Amino acid sequence: LTWVNKLIFAPVASGGCGFPFVTFLMLWHMFLAVVFTNIIRFTAPELMPAVAQNKVTFRMYMKNIAPVGICLAGSLVLSNAAYVFISVGYIQMVKSCTSSIVYMVAVLVGEEIFCIRCGASLLLICTGVAAASVGELDFNIFGFSLQVTATFIEAVRLIVLKALVSSNGIQLDAMSGLYYYAPTCLVATLVPFSLRVEGAIPWDKVWALHPVLLASALIAFALHLTILVFLRHASSTTYAATGILKDVLLIGSTSVYYSHPVTGIQAAGYGVSLLGLRLFNYSKEMNARLAKQKAQEIAEESTPILQKSNHQV
Repeated sequence: LTWVNKLIFAPVASGGCGFPFVTFLMLWHMFLAVVFTNIIRFTAPELMPAVAQNKVTFRMYMKNIAPVGICLAGSLVLSNAAYVFISVGYIQMVKSCTSSIVYMVAVLVGEEIFCIRCGASLLLICTGVAAASVGELDFNIFGFSLQVTATFIEAVRLIVLKALVSSNGIQLDAMSGLYYYAPTCLVATLVPFSLRVEGAIPWDKVWALHPVLLASALIAFALHLTILVFLRHASSTTYAATGILKDVLLIGSTSVYYSHPVTGIQAAGYGVSLLGLRLFNYSKEMNARLAKQKAQEIAEESTPILQKSNHQV
């Protein structure tokens, strides 16, 4: 999907399609997602049990789902807009700090407790991203700002989603989530699209590129289905490992196709970021184990040694 979208946005002189209209593409993606999820709802309702059971009321949708959908729309539009200004490889390197930004925002709002080990890991990740930025040959501050803003919005979305789930007990499977979030994203994306923030859409070019645009939307929807199936059969560790492999393949293939070499400083910085990410995940796992062990110790201490008999006065 990243490959196809970058191909759509890239100038013709660079081997792309020369169609840098991000809001239109995201609007097209969400429109087809709405169509396909409604088809699945009536043909295979077992794939979206939350929708089939009518768990979400209108009030629940407006209070719990709409804010998450709006954040998702903002994150998608801004992160894809970054591809217009900076290289795919550099974006993947910047994205390695996503978990650290999520953690920092969670600490600020009181969802997480700061610990030294996690803080040191975050410092290592940020150092790697800074090195990758210094080594970027075509650094663009606007594109970098778009990607960082998109990452912050994604962090807010994840934290809000976690808070809503824990406070209201809403559990949406992946396909049901897409069924509810897609129309919200569609409406939210209509705002910048109607304001023509990217200029007038060349509709003649839309028709000329309709096979590529259709392929992009189909790949986007297939990605959701693939993730749904993958998460059912793979562990979180496997998912993380495949994510790193995906990033490496994207960085290598796009740097060759667009003749945008990865410098030694960038490679070293990306390696440092991956090391920091691994240490960060390890620190989170250790904190979770310690918290669970402490909870068990408290439960054991609160249990009386001798249970009082029912006949004992």
